[in-house]
Amino acid sequence: MEVNGKEINIDNLFDQIDIKNNFRINRGNDIYLSNNQISVLERNKIDYKKYSSLSSLIFDIEECLNSETLVDEELDSLLADLSELNYYKNTKK
Repeated sequence: MEVNGKEINIDNLFDQIDIKNNFRINRGNDIYLSNNQISVLERNKIDYKKYSSLSSLIFDIEECLNSETLVDEELDSLLADLSELNYYKNTKK
């Protein structure tokens, strides 16, 4: 298939997206995380299983980023994603 003058192979595109590791799954307590997000949390020693809500997980990630000299762009990006998810999930429209 040609898109914007470039040849695109759909099979290669699916490999690049890595759907299996980027798809969010309910991990309990209504917390939806992908395998990639879990690996970021585990790398920063944050156990997502101990949280009773998405809000409490978000709070602890913020505390981790604010209290340490830790500069982890992936954790910061994860915080932004989870905050946005929490906003849209819990805001009455």
